[in-house]
Amino acid sequence: MNSYVGASIYLIIGFASLVISLYLAGKKFLLGISFIAFIFSLLIICFTIFIYFLPEAGMPPEIPLFE
Repeated sequence: MNSYVGASIYLIIGFASLVISLYLAGKKFLLGISFIAFIFSLLIICFTIFIYFLPEAGMPPEIPLFE
């Protein structure tokens, strides 16, 4: 799988989960589950940024933002 496609899919999943969990928290529907989903969506987004967009140990990032 291409790096751009993988990063896009993971970011879409993370942001969709974030929006849905915030919507459910706003509706006061299962606050515990929506809070857990919010935390996991933030972890997905942060992990995707860490893996694809940040350099590590002198190696260039998988997807360079600024060239």
